[in-house]
Amino acid sequence: MGNSWFKKEKPLLGLLGSGGGAGGGSVAAPEPFNGTGGEVPGGVEPGNGYRYHYYKTPGNFDVSENYTEADPTSAIEILLVAGGGNGGNRSGGGGGAGGVAKMGSMQSYIPVDTAGTSIPIVVGEGGATQPIGESPGNPGSDSTFGPAAPQPWYGIAKGGGGGGGDQTPQGGAPGGSGGGGHYEKAGGEGIQPTQNPGKPWVSNYGSDGSTGQTSPWRSGAGGGASGAAGNSNPTVRGVAGNSQNFPDFDVPLYMPAPDPYRPGINPLPGYHYGGGGGAGDYPGFLDNDGPAMPPGALYGGGGYGGTHTGSGGPGYGGINGTGGGGGGASGSSDGPTGGVGGKGIVVIRYQV
Repeated sequence: MGNSWFKKEKPLLGLLGSGGGAGGGSVAAPEPFNGTGGEVPGGVEPGNGYRYHYYKTPGNFDVSENYTEADPTSAIEILLVAGGGNGGNRSGGGGGAGGVAKMGSMQSYIPVDTAGTSIPIVVGEGGATQPIGESPGNPGSDSTFGPAAPQPWYGIAKGGGGGGGDQTPQGGAPGGSGGGGHYEKAGGEGIQPTQNPGKPWVSNYGSDGSTGQTSPWRSGAGGGASGAAGNSNPTVRGVAGNSQNFPDFDVPLYMPAPDPYRPGINPLPGYHYGGGGGAGDYPGFLDNDGPAMPPGALYGGGGYGGTHTGSGGPGYGGINGTGGGGGGASGSSDGPTGGVGGKGIVVIRYQV
């Protein structure tokens, strides 16, 4: 048979079987997709029939050399969460949540010729806080799986947009989910729904930031993975966008112990990702922070906007591992700064 039965010097075991070729030598049994990498290189098996690999920082997933059996019924699922946007300074808009991409039914699209290769993974950073002043917030960065297109198994989640500040541009920035606008300026567009085109096995989650108002002065909030932020009104700041639920990617399933990267599971349910950042306002007006940060935004790691009492306060940071947007600062001076965006995460799971 010679080398005609070999691809990348690996036998086509689905044809040869475990008995080997003409030489009679034994070869490894066919294996479905599996590999090593992430914070726990060998993966975590919580007993639900899946193995999980999670990434807090960029790295590689090393595909097993014995991956030779592409079984369409064997599920491979990948959750990509980008970094959240930074909230704007001085009465700033909330940062948009990092975009979320759920890649499902991947067994049909990750070919066996990836066996023995390393698939690069990038994990998005949250938008960093701007120096003291009136600056708009910084964007979060992208999370990706695989080398760039045209590979069908490449996926991307876009970083969240920064919240608008008192300095031009005052509108919320576009991003995976858009940042909230400063006062009456428009919120940013959520662009995650336009990503990964032509790939029906990828579900994208991201929404628009909202617009604030003047008299009284209140800014807009960051969009969330499952819903656009709500505009402000005379009694409430812009309402942060809700997160998206992924029960199959509940944190206790893949993090074997409490991890400071995503601190605890309480009070945050571990399966929410991509909560929008809360809006800031100009201190001195009656306000109700509760409706401005619905539970879905908080559970997905969105940071509160700064307190509106006294001379105001900084925005709260998004929670790492959720891609939550940072809260906008509240203040009548250049002191308070917007909250940092929450870092993203990448989680791979496949059947065992």
